[in-house]
Amino acid sequence: MPPRPHPTIRYQLTRLVATCVVPVWLVAGLLVYYAYTAKRDHLNGTMLETARAMTMVVDRELSSVVAALRGLATSPAFDSGDFATVHGQTLELVEAYPGADIIVADATGQQVANSYRPYGTPLPKRKNAEAVASIFQHGKPLVSDLFYGAVTRRPLIGIDVPVFRDGRVAYDLAMTFPSDRLASILTTLKLPSEWYGSILDSKQVVVTRTQNPARAVGARATPALSRAMAKAMEGTAEIVNLDGQPVFATFCRSAMSNWTVVIAVPRAAVMAELYRWAAWAAGGATAISLVGIAFGLVMARRIARNIQALVPPALSIGRGEFVAAIDGLSVKETGDVAAALVQASELLRHRARERDEAERLLSRTMELLQQETAERLRATEDLLEKERLLIQQSRQAAMGEMIGNIAHQWRQPLNTLGLTVQQLLLSFDMGEFSRELLSSNVKSSMELIQHMSRTIDDFRDYFKPEKEKAVFNVRGAIDTTLSLLEGSLLYPHIDIRIVQQADAVIYGYRNEFAQVLLNILTNARDVMIERKIDAPRVTIAIGSESGAAVVTIADNGGGVPEEIMDRIFDPYFTTKGERQGTGVGLFMSKAIIEKNMGGTLTVSNTSEGAEFRIVVDGGARA
Repeated sequence: MPPRPHPTIRYQLTRLVATCVVPVWLVAGLLVYYAYTAKRDHLNGTMLETARAMTMVVDRELSSVVAALRGLATSPAFDSGDFATVHGQTLELVEAYPGADIIVADATGQQVANSYRPYGTPLPKRKNAEAVASIFQHGKPLVSDLFYGAVTRRPLIGIDVPVFRDGRVAYDLAMTFPSDRLASILTTLKLPSEWYGSILDSKQVVVTRTQNPARAVGARATPALSRAMAKAMEGTAEIVNLDGQPVFATFCRSAMSNWTVVIAVPRAAVMAELYRWAAWAAGGATAISLVGIAFGLVMARRIARNIQALVPPALSIGRGEFVAAIDGLSVKETGDVAAALVQASELLRHRARERDEAERLLSRTMELLQQETAERLRATEDLLEKERLLIQQSRQAAMGEMIGNIAHQWRQPLNTLGLTVQQLLLSFDMGEFSRELLSSNVKSSMELIQHMSRTIDDFRDYFKPEKEKAVFNVRGAIDTTLSLLEGSLLYPHIDIRIVQQADAVIYGYRNEFAQVLLNILTNARDVMIERKIDAPRVTIAIGSESGAAVVTIADNGGGVPEEIMDRIFDPYFTTKGERQGTGVGLFMSKAIIEKNMGGTLTVSNTSEGAEFRIVVDGGARA
């Protein structure tokens, strides 16, 4: 597949100009969006203030009607049941409220007086039975939702107040008036021509509207407006109105009547001005972009000529030729590159001379390095050989110690076995030999032989090499080591005490750990024998700290002299003399714990003697 050709400098500069133009478009878009949001927020704020003012006007109008009805409810004619007088008083009150009617009804809803009909005319029951029931139940003024009159059959709004007699509600006094009366309240605010206002009752039914009231009155609010009004007492929303027209709407609900005033403006009217402003912004951004691209093309052509003039000098440098001064360049940066090419030509020749010298020095350094590496390899081999010798000496010393332990542990069983054999001969000579005696002696002899065989197995397992780490129980390793040393420790009558504070385990080499215990216990025994301790004692404590197993071995042998404390783990250091010690036991013990098992082995003095402390990870996996 042929390589893809690289774009030209002219193309790159055109892209650069286009990239610089992008922010202009972004800024124009942000300005348009800002103008839209500012216009919308300002419009919503203005509409919300208008809705609040209209709500106050509606509340004031309803409050004035409630006050007038309460005044009428105090008429003495109610106490005497003179409803003819009450009818005349209602006619006087409705003169102040053109188009309104006043109705008096009893608890069943039966009208007893109606200003719309002459007094004495048969009257039906009130159609708004819920309002009548609420008045007699609660005894408080009530502003009803939109309903249709039983007599007039007109869409009405009712305001009911209770009439009390002897402290109880006796009648429902209500003023009803056509819903279009409230339209006059909306017109007093002089809304802009594109705006319209609506009043909704507590059931979100349109009571009146300034535009197309015949179609809207009695209809329920749209679902989108209902959801918005259910969330707050006042707010704004973008909805589709009852006429199917997208509008911006603000609403404010009255706390007194639970009615809601809605102010709306068509979305198209708001967006028309914004579209004009956006068209100007887009035109300006397009003009700026075209000018920038044209200017970029001119500059690209000029820069391309200057860059192409640098190609021949660059090829000359590649061939190792000298480059003279380059003239006729009109761009400062290309002039700087031309000067750099001339300087690079001179530097390359200088670097060639330095390279030759560096190669000679490198060749000499490699020879010296090879000599030093060979010497270090020889030194490493010598150290490995010494370490192998130390390990061999440590194993030989441990083997000699084990042979001595075998001798100690076998001495008593062999003596007992000899006495058993002699007993058979003496019994035969004395005529006391029997089948039972023979079976008893054979049984005891076999037990002694099996005990000696297990001793050999324990020593063989102790020297068995381990290839992989494994988790083992610390107490089990200590018991095994003590069984190997049983004879040599009983000889000086050393009291061994084990204090187990935790059931600790170690991840490592069990036999090597036993060898460390063996070295420390053997050294403790030799010191206490040498110093003739009256009641020799060794205390082995098993514990755990932060997930690591901790084993301390403390004796009462008088401790380690301070002047040799820092040297007891050194190879070939011993205080027993050349015939009694090699000086590699503690050295190998420290190497086993710290190098092979990743732990620590330290020593310190107590009030009675020395204490060795072993800390090894308890159970981690490599």
